Amino acid sequence: MSQSYRVIFQTYEDSSPDTVIKEALIIDSKITLPTNCLDFTMGIKTQLSMVHQIQSNVLNEKLALLAENQERHCPDSNCTGKLVKCGKQKSPFHDVFTDHMVVMQRFKCNFCGHETPSTAKMIMGTIQSGELQKIQAELGATHTYREAEELFSLFSGAKRTINNHDRIKQVTESVGSSIVEISKHEKEIATINEASELILNVDGGHIKTTDPDARSMEALASVIYQPEAIQSNSKDTRNHLTSKNCAASILDDNQEQFISSTIIAALKQGLGPKTHVTALCDGAQNCWNVVEAIRPLSGSMTCILDWFHISMKMKNISLPEQLKTKFLRIKWHLWRGNADSALLRLSQLAKEASTDTLRDKINKFSTYIRNNRDRLVNYRDRKKQGLVFTSHLAESTVESLINRRCKGQQHMRWSRDGLNPLLQIRAALNSKGEWENKWRTAVLNAT
Repeated sequence: MSQSYRVIFQTYEDSSPDTVIKEALIIDSKITLPTNCLDFTMGIKTQLSMVHQIQSNVLNEKLALLAENQERHCPDSNCTGKLVKCGKQKSPFHDVFTDHMVVMQRFKCNFCGHETPSTAKMIMGTIQSGELQKIQAELGATHTYREAEELFSLFSGAKRTINNHDRIKQVTESVGSSIVEISKHEKEIATINEASELILNVDGGHIKTTDPDARSMEALASVIYQPEAIQSNSKDTRNHLTSKNCAASILDDNQEQFISSTIIAALKQGLGPKTHVTALCDGAQNCWNVVEAIRPLSGSMTCILDWFHISMKMKNISLPEQLKTKFLRIKWHLWRGNADSALLRLSQLAKEASTDTLRDKINKFSTYIRNNRDRLVNYRDRKKQGLVFTSHLAESTVESLINRRCKGQQHMRWSRDGLNPLLQIRAALNSKGEWENKWRTAVLNAT
Protein backbone atom coordinates (compact mmCIF):
# COMPACT_ATOMS: atom_id res chain seq x y z
CA MET A 1 0.00 0.00 0.00
CA SER A 2 1.49 3.35 -1.06
CA GLN A 3 1.04 6.48 1.00
CA SER A 4 1.22 10.21 0.40
CA TYR A 5 1.16 13.27 2.60
CA ARG A 6 -0.07 16.81 2.24
CA VAL A 7 0.55 20.09 4.03
CA ILE A 8 -2.37 22.53 4.03
CA PHE A 9 -2.52 26.18 5.07
CA GLN A 10 -5.79 27.10 6.79
CA THR A 11 -7.21 30.23 8.38
CA TYR A 12 -10.00 30.19 10.97
CA GLU A 13 -11.67 32.35 13.59
CA ASP A 14 -10.15 32.03 17.06
CA SER A 15 -13.63 31.54 18.50
CA SER A 16 -14.39 28.68 16.10
CA PRO A 17 -11.18 26.80 15.25
CA ASP A 18 -13.01 23.94 13.54
CA THR A 19 -14.57 26.24 10.95
CA VAL A 20 -12.14 26.80 8.07
CA ILE A 21 -12.33 30.23 6.42
CA LYS A 22 -9.69 29.74 3.77
CA GLU A 23 -7.55 26.81 2.73
CA ALA A 24 -4.54 26.40 0.46
CA LEU A 25 -2.63 23.27 -0.50
CA ILE A 26 1.08 23.69 0.19
CA ILE A 27 2.53 20.25 -0.53
CA ASP A 28 1.07 16.99 -1.84
CA SER A 29 3.73 14.32 -2.22
CA LYS A 30 4.31 10.57 -1.99
CA ILE A 31 6.04 8.87 0.92
CA THR A 32 8.78 6.73 -0.59
CA LEU A 33 11.09 4.11 0.85
CA PRO A 34 14.40 5.84 1.70
CA THR A 35 17.54 4.22 0.35
CA ASN A 36 20.14 6.67 1.62
CA CYS A 37 20.58 9.86 3.62
CA LEU A 38 19.80 12.00 0.58
CA ASP A 39 16.19 10.84 0.20
CA PHE A 40 15.44 10.28 3.90
CA THR A 41 14.22 13.87 4.40
CA MET A 42 12.06 16.20 2.35
CA GLY A 43 15.10 17.91 0.84
CA ILE A 44 16.09 21.55 1.15
CA LYS A 45 14.33 22.66 -2.03
CA THR A 46 11.03 21.16 -0.84
CA GLN A 47 11.48 22.67 2.62
CA LEU A 48 12.25 26.13 1.22
CA SER A 49 9.31 25.86 -1.17
CA MET A 50 7.04 24.96 1.73
CA VAL A 51 8.29 27.88 3.83
CA HIS A 52 7.87 30.23 0.86
CA GLN A 53 4.27 29.18 0.23
CA ILE A 54 3.28 29.34 3.90
CA GLN A 55 4.94 32.73 4.27
CA SER A 56 3.18 34.03 1.15
CA ASN A 57 -0.19 32.99 2.54
CA VAL A 58 0.55 34.62 5.91
CA LEU A 59 1.66 37.83 4.19
CA ASN A 60 -1.51 37.93 2.09
CA GLU A 61 -3.68 37.56 5.18
CA LYS A 62 -1.82 40.35 6.95
CA LEU A 63 -2.08 42.59 3.91
CA ALA A 64 -5.83 42.00 3.90
CA LEU A 65 -5.94 43.13 7.54
CA LEU A 66 -4.03 46.30 6.64
CA ALA A 67 -6.55 47.06 3.90
CA GLU A 68 -9.53 46.39 6.20
CA ASN A 69 -8.16 48.67 8.90
CA GLN A 70 -7.24 51.50 6.57
CA GLU A 71 -8.76 54.79 7.73
CA ARG A 72 -11.17 55.86 4.97
CA HIS A 73 -11.20 59.57 5.76
CA CYS A 74 -8.57 61.64 3.97
CA PRO A 75 -5.74 62.37 6.44
CA ASP A 76 -5.30 65.89 5.02
CA SER A 77 -6.82 68.18 7.66
CA ASN A 78 -7.94 70.63 4.96
CA CYS A 79 -9.79 67.95 2.99
CA THR A 80 -13.19 66.42 3.70
CA GLY A 81 -12.92 63.71 1.05
CA LYS A 82 -12.74 59.96 1.54
CA LEU A 83 -10.16 57.41 0.50
CA VAL A 84 -11.22 54.92 -2.12
CA LYS A 85 -9.50 51.87 -3.59
CA CYS A 86 -7.49 52.68 -6.71
CA GLY A 87 -5.88 49.46 -7.81
CA LYS A 88 -3.07 47.41 -6.38
CA GLN A 89 0.70 47.60 -6.39
CA LYS A 90 3.33 44.89 -6.28
CA SER A 91 6.06 45.36 -3.71
CA PRO A 92 9.14 43.22 -2.87
CA PHE A 93 9.66 41.87 0.63
CA HIS A 94 12.39 39.50 1.83
CA ASP A 95 12.55 37.10 4.75
CA VAL A 96 15.40 34.95 6.05
CA PHE A 97 15.01 32.17 3.45
CA THR A 98 12.42 33.50 1.02
CA ASP A 99 11.72 36.39 -1.33
CA HIS A 100 8.20 37.64 -1.99
CA MET A 101 6.39 40.02 -4.29
CA VAL A 102 3.42 41.11 -2.20
CA VAL A 103 0.36 42.78 -3.70
CA MET A 104 -0.75 45.82 -1.70
CA GLN A 105 -4.01 47.71 -1.95
CA ARG A 106 -3.73 51.37 -2.96
CA PHE A 107 -6.04 54.06 -1.56
CA LYS A 108 -6.51 57.54 -2.97
CA CYS A 109 -8.60 60.60 -2.19
CA ASN A 110 -10.42 61.61 -5.37
CA PHE A 111 -11.03 65.06 -3.91
CA CYS A 112 -7.47 66.24 -3.15
CA GLY A 113 -5.43 63.46 -4.75
CA HIS A 114 -3.76 62.24 -1.51
CA GLU A 115 -2.52 58.65 -1.84
CA THR A 116 -1.66 56.34 1.07
CA PRO A 117 1.63 54.43 1.24
CA SER A 118 1.36 51.28 -0.83
CA THR A 119 4.75 49.55 -0.68
CA ALA A 120 6.32 47.42 2.04
CA LYS A 121 9.13 49.95 2.43
CA MET A 122 6.71 52.86 2.88
CA ILE A 123 4.57 51.00 5.42
CA MET A 124 7.16 48.91 7.31
CA GLY A 125 10.14 51.18 6.72
CA THR A 126 12.08 48.36 5.06
CA ILE A 127 11.82 45.60 2.47
CA GLN A 128 13.48 43.08 4.81
CA SER A 129 12.15 41.19 7.80
CA GLY A 130 13.70 42.05 11.15
CA GLU A 131 15.23 38.61 11.58
CA LEU A 132 16.88 38.78 8.15
CA GLN A 133 18.50 42.09 9.14
CA LYS A 134 19.58 40.54 12.46
CA ILE A 135 21.33 37.64 10.75
CA GLN A 136 22.88 39.91 8.11
CA ALA A 137 24.28 42.13 10.89
CA GLU A 138 25.61 39.12 12.80
CA LEU A 139 27.32 37.60 9.76
CA GLY A 140 28.58 40.99 8.61
CA ALA A 141 30.15 41.55 12.02
CA THR A 142 31.75 38.11 12.26
CA HIS A 143 32.75 37.43 8.63
CA THR A 144 33.88 39.47 5.68
CA TYR A 145 30.90 40.80 3.75
CA ARG A 146 31.65 38.53 0.79
CA GLU A 147 31.95 35.49 3.08
CA ALA A 148 28.59 36.42 4.60
CA GLU A 149 27.09 36.60 1.10
CA GLU A 150 28.36 33.10 0.34
CA LEU A 151 26.98 31.72 3.61
CA PHE A 152 23.55 33.11 2.81
CA SER A 153 23.71 31.53 -0.64
CA LEU A 154 24.65 28.19 0.89
CA PHE A 155 21.75 28.04 3.31
CA SER A 156 19.20 29.67 1.01
CA GLY A 157 19.96 27.19 -1.75
CA ALA A 158 20.57 30.02 -4.25
CA LYS A 159 22.10 33.46 -4.65
CA ARG A 160 19.67 36.20 -3.57
CA THR A 161 20.23 39.84 -4.43
CA ILE A 162 18.98 40.91 -1.00
CA ASN A 163 22.02 39.13 0.49
CA ASN A 164 24.71 40.64 -1.72
CA HIS A 165 27.77 41.89 0.13
CA ASP A 166 26.89 45.56 -0.36
CA ARG A 167 23.47 45.05 1.25
CA ILE A 168 25.02 43.11 4.15
CA LYS A 169 27.53 45.92 4.67
CA GLN A 170 24.74 48.51 4.63
CA VAL A 171 22.62 46.60 7.16
CA THR A 172 25.61 45.91 9.44
CA GLU A 173 26.57 49.59 9.53
CA SER A 174 22.96 50.68 10.04
CA VAL A 175 22.28 48.26 12.91
CA GLY A 176 25.66 49.04 14.51
CA SER A 177 24.94 52.78 14.36
CA SER A 178 21.57 52.10 15.95
CA ILE A 179 23.33 50.36 18.86
CA VAL A 180 25.43 53.50 19.36
CA GLU A 181 22.25 55.57 19.71
CA ILE A 182 20.68 53.04 22.09
CA SER A 183 23.82 53.09 24.26
CA LYS A 184 23.60 56.87 24.68
CA HIS A 185 20.46 56.39 26.77
CA GLU A 186 21.55 53.34 28.75
CA LYS A 187 23.70 54.96 31.41
CA GLU A 188 20.70 56.34 33.30
CA ILE A 189 18.72 53.07 33.22
CA ALA A 190 21.48 50.47 33.66
CA THR A 191 20.78 48.94 37.07
CA ILE A 192 22.03 45.77 38.71
CA ASN A 193 22.87 44.62 42.23
CA GLU A 194 26.10 46.31 43.26
CA ALA A 195 29.16 44.08 42.90
CA SER A 196 31.81 43.99 45.61
CA GLU A 197 34.58 43.64 43.01
CA LEU A 198 34.97 44.01 39.25
CA ILE A 199 37.87 43.32 36.91
CA LEU A 200 38.42 45.66 33.99
CA ASN A 201 40.74 45.08 31.06
CA VAL A 202 41.35 47.79 28.45
CA ASP A 203 43.41 47.14 25.35
CA GLY A 204 43.76 48.21 21.74
CA GLY A 205 44.64 46.98 18.29
CA HIS A 206 45.91 48.79 15.21
CA ILE A 207 43.85 48.49 12.03
CA LYS A 208 44.90 49.41 8.49
CA THR A 209 43.05 52.50 7.35
CA THR A 210 41.73 53.94 4.11
CA ASP A 211 43.05 57.34 5.21
CA PRO A 212 45.83 58.23 2.73
CA ASP A 213 47.63 60.24 5.42
CA ALA A 214 47.95 57.37 7.90
CA ARG A 215 48.98 53.72 7.80
CA SER A 216 46.77 52.58 10.66
CA MET A 217 44.37 53.66 13.38
CA GLU A 218 43.83 52.23 16.85
CA ALA A 219 40.63 50.53 17.95
CA LEU A 220 40.07 50.25 21.70
CA ALA A 221 38.18 47.49 23.47
CA SER A 222 37.31 46.83 27.11
CA VAL A 223 36.08 43.78 28.96
CA ILE A 224 34.60 43.93 32.47
CA TYR A 225 33.44 41.08 34.66
CA GLN A 226 33.04 39.90 38.25
CA PRO A 227 35.77 37.58 39.66
CA GLU A 228 33.21 34.85 40.36
CA ALA A 229 32.45 34.73 36.62
CA ILE A 230 35.81 33.02 36.05
CA GLN A 231 35.19 29.30 35.73
CA SER A 232 36.97 26.24 34.44
CA ASN A 233 35.33 23.10 33.07
CA SER A 234 37.93 20.80 34.62
CA LYS A 235 41.52 20.69 35.80
CA ASP A 236 44.11 21.95 33.30
CA THR A 237 41.47 23.36 30.95
CA ARG A 238 41.33 26.99 29.96
CA ASN A 239 39.22 29.22 32.16
CA HIS A 240 36.20 30.99 30.68
CA LEU A 241 33.87 33.80 31.69
CA THR A 242 30.23 33.02 32.40
CA SER A 243 29.28 36.71 32.38
CA LYS A 244 30.97 39.77 30.94
CA ASN A 245 30.25 43.04 29.18
CA CYS A 246 32.35 44.55 26.43
CA ALA A 247 32.77 47.94 24.77
CA ALA A 248 34.67 49.06 21.69
CA SER A 249 35.28 52.15 19.59
CA ILE A 250 37.52 53.51 16.89
CA LEU A 251 36.09 57.01 16.72
CA ASP A 252 38.42 60.00 16.84
CA ASP A 253 36.34 61.76 19.53
CA ASN A 254 38.78 62.03 22.47
CA GLN A 255 37.53 58.59 23.60
CA GLU A 256 34.10 60.01 24.44
CA GLN A 257 32.05 57.13 23.06
CA PHE A 258 34.46 54.46 24.30
CA ILE A 259 34.54 55.82 27.85
CA SER A 260 30.75 56.11 27.91
CA SER A 261 30.30 52.56 26.59
CA THR A 262 32.83 51.18 29.09
CA ILE A 263 31.03 52.89 31.98
CA ILE A 264 27.72 51.40 30.81
CA ALA A 265 29.35 47.96 30.57
CA ALA A 266 30.68 48.38 34.12
CA LEU A 267 27.29 49.49 35.43
CA LYS A 268 25.69 46.41 33.91
CA GLN A 269 28.22 44.27 35.75
CA GLY A 270 27.39 45.98 39.06
CA LEU A 271 29.68 49.01 39.35
CA GLY A 272 28.75 51.10 42.36
CA PRO A 273 30.19 53.43 45.02
CA LYS A 274 31.34 50.46 47.13
CA THR A 275 32.79 48.39 44.28
CA HIS A 276 36.52 47.70 44.19
CA VAL A 277 37.79 47.72 40.59
CA THR A 278 40.95 45.90 39.54
CA ALA A 279 42.05 47.42 36.23
CA LEU A 280 44.63 45.82 33.95
CA CYS A 281 46.07 47.63 30.92
CA ASP A 282 48.98 47.26 28.54
CA GLY A 283 50.52 50.52 29.73
CA ALA A 284 49.27 52.88 27.02
CA GLN A 285 48.03 56.22 28.34
CA ASN A 286 44.82 56.14 26.31
CA CYS A 287 43.89 52.90 28.08
CA TRP A 288 44.62 54.34 31.52
CA ASN A 289 42.46 57.37 30.62
CA VAL A 290 39.48 55.04 30.38
CA VAL A 291 40.34 53.45 33.72
CA GLU A 292 40.55 56.86 35.38
CA ALA A 293 37.08 57.71 34.06
CA ILE A 294 35.76 54.70 36.01
CA ARG A 295 37.54 55.66 39.25
CA PRO A 296 35.04 58.35 40.46
CA LEU A 297 32.18 55.86 40.12
CA SER A 298 33.88 53.12 42.14
CA GLY A 299 34.70 52.71 45.81
CA SER A 300 38.37 51.89 45.32
CA MET A 301 40.69 50.83 42.54
CA THR A 302 43.84 48.80 41.94
CA CYS A 303 45.67 49.57 38.69
CA ILE A 304 47.96 46.84 37.39
CA LEU A 305 50.35 46.87 34.47
CA ASP A 306 49.29 43.67 32.75
CA TRP A 307 51.85 40.89 33.15
CA PHE A 308 50.92 39.44 29.76
CA HIS A 309 52.13 42.58 28.02
CA ILE A 310 55.28 42.81 30.14
CA SER A 311 56.16 39.25 29.11
CA MET A 312 55.41 39.91 25.46
CA LYS A 313 57.59 43.01 25.38
CA MET A 314 60.46 41.12 26.99
CA LYS A 315 60.00 38.24 24.57
CA ASN A 316 60.42 40.63 21.64
CA ILE A 317 63.87 41.72 22.80
CA SER A 318 66.44 39.30 21.35
CA LEU A 319 69.66 39.19 23.34
CA PRO A 320 72.97 37.41 22.86
CA GLU A 321 73.56 34.42 25.13
CA GLN A 322 75.87 36.32 27.50
CA LEU A 323 73.12 38.79 28.37
CA LYS A 324 70.12 36.44 28.60
CA THR A 325 70.79 35.46 32.21
CA LYS A 326 70.89 39.11 33.28
CA PHE A 327 67.67 39.77 31.38
CA LEU A 328 65.96 36.88 33.14
CA ARG A 329 67.07 38.40 36.45
CA ILE A 330 65.26 41.60 35.47
CA LYS A 331 62.12 39.56 34.84
CA TRP A 332 62.59 37.98 38.29
CA HIS A 333 62.49 41.46 39.89
CA LEU A 334 59.49 42.57 37.82
CA TRP A 335 57.60 39.38 38.77
CA ARG A 336 57.98 40.48 42.39
CA GLY A 337 57.07 44.11 41.66
CA ASN A 338 60.57 45.49 42.31
CA ALA A 339 60.54 48.37 39.82
CA ASP A 340 63.66 50.13 41.15
CA SER A 341 65.81 46.99 40.98
CA ALA A 342 64.53 46.16 37.51
CA LEU A 343 65.20 49.69 36.21
CA LEU A 344 68.72 49.70 37.66
CA ARG A 345 69.57 46.39 35.98
CA LEU A 346 68.01 47.55 32.69
CA SER A 347 70.26 50.61 32.77
CA GLN A 348 73.33 48.41 33.29
CA LEU A 349 72.17 46.03 30.55
CA ALA A 350 71.78 48.88 28.04
CA LYS A 351 75.41 49.82 28.59
CA GLU A 352 76.48 46.28 27.75
CA ALA A 353 74.39 46.12 24.56
CA SER A 354 76.52 45.40 21.53
CA THR A 355 74.46 47.36 18.98
CA ASP A 356 72.53 50.62 18.90
CA THR A 357 69.39 48.75 17.84
CA LEU A 358 69.55 46.46 20.85
CA ARG A 359 70.31 49.40 23.15
CA ASP A 360 67.27 51.27 21.82
CA LYS A 361 65.02 48.28 22.50
CA ILE A 362 66.27 47.97 26.06
CA ASN A 363 65.88 51.71 26.67
CA LYS A 364 62.32 51.68 25.26
CA PHE A 365 61.40 48.82 27.57
CA SER A 366 63.01 50.71 30.46
CA THR A 367 60.90 53.77 29.63
CA TYR A 368 57.81 51.56 29.48
CA ILE A 369 58.49 50.24 33.00
CA ARG A 370 59.36 53.71 34.34
CA ASN A 371 56.12 55.22 32.99
CA ASN A 372 54.09 52.48 34.66
CA ARG A 373 56.14 51.88 37.81
CA ASP A 374 53.24 52.86 40.11
CA ARG A 375 51.14 50.12 38.51
CA LEU A 376 53.64 47.32 39.03
CA VAL A 377 52.51 44.86 41.71
CA ASN A 378 53.88 41.73 43.28
CA TYR A 379 52.60 39.40 40.57
CA ARG A 380 54.04 36.39 42.36
CA ASP A 381 52.01 37.06 45.51
CA ARG A 382 48.84 37.77 43.56
CA LYS A 383 49.18 34.46 41.74
CA LYS A 384 49.68 32.62 45.04
CA GLN A 385 46.55 34.29 46.44
CA GLY A 386 44.51 33.43 43.37
CA LEU A 387 44.12 37.11 42.42
CA VAL A 388 44.06 38.39 38.88
CA PHE A 389 47.40 39.74 37.62
CA THR A 390 47.15 39.30 33.87
CA SER A 391 44.58 39.89 31.17
CA HIS A 392 45.06 36.62 29.30
CA LEU A 393 41.46 35.60 30.02
CA ALA A 394 40.03 38.84 28.66
CA GLU A 395 42.80 39.09 26.06
CA SER A 396 41.12 36.43 23.96
CA THR A 397 37.95 38.53 23.98
CA VAL A 398 39.83 41.62 22.83
CA GLU A 399 41.55 39.57 20.15
CA SER A 400 38.20 38.21 19.03
CA LEU A 401 36.46 41.57 19.22
CA ILE A 402 38.95 43.54 17.11
CA ASN A 403 41.64 41.53 15.39
CA ARG A 404 39.85 38.43 14.21
CA ARG A 405 37.38 40.34 12.03
CA CYS A 406 39.39 43.44 11.17
CA LYS A 407 42.90 42.10 10.64
CA GLY A 408 42.27 38.62 9.29
CA GLN A 409 43.12 39.53 5.71
CA GLN A 410 45.98 41.79 4.75
CA HIS A 411 44.07 43.65 2.04
CA MET A 412 41.46 44.97 4.48
CA ARG A 413 41.31 48.75 4.85
CA TRP A 414 38.82 50.51 7.08
CA SER A 415 37.40 53.96 7.67
CA ARG A 416 36.45 54.97 11.20
CA ASP A 417 32.82 55.52 10.24
CA GLY A 418 32.64 52.16 8.49
CA LEU A 419 34.33 50.13 11.22
CA ASN A 420 32.82 51.62 14.37
CA PRO A 421 29.25 50.31 13.83
CA LEU A 422 30.66 46.84 13.15
CA LEU A 423 32.61 46.99 16.43
CA GLN A 424 29.40 47.84 18.31
CA ILE A 425 27.76 44.65 17.05
CA ARG A 426 30.85 42.59 17.90
CA ALA A 427 30.93 44.10 21.39
CA ALA A 428 27.26 43.18 21.87
CA LEU A 429 27.85 39.66 20.54
CA ASN A 430 30.80 39.21 22.95
CA SER A 431 28.79 40.44 25.94
CA LYS A 432 26.74 37.73 27.60
CA GLY A 433 23.08 38.29 26.66
CA GLU A 434 23.65 41.79 25.28
CA TRP A 435 22.92 41.07 21.61
CA GLU A 436 19.82 39.07 22.49
CA ASN A 437 18.50 42.05 24.46
CA LYS A 438 19.37 44.69 21.88
CA TRP A 439 18.94 43.38 18.37
CA ARG A 440 15.19 43.95 18.09
CA THR A 441 15.42 47.59 19.14
CA ALA A 442 18.53 48.07 17.01
CA VAL A 443 16.85 46.63 13.91
CA LEU A 444 13.65 48.64 14.41
CA ASN A 445 15.65 51.84 14.77
CA ALA A 446 18.09 51.13 11.94
CA THR A 447 17.73 53.41 8.91
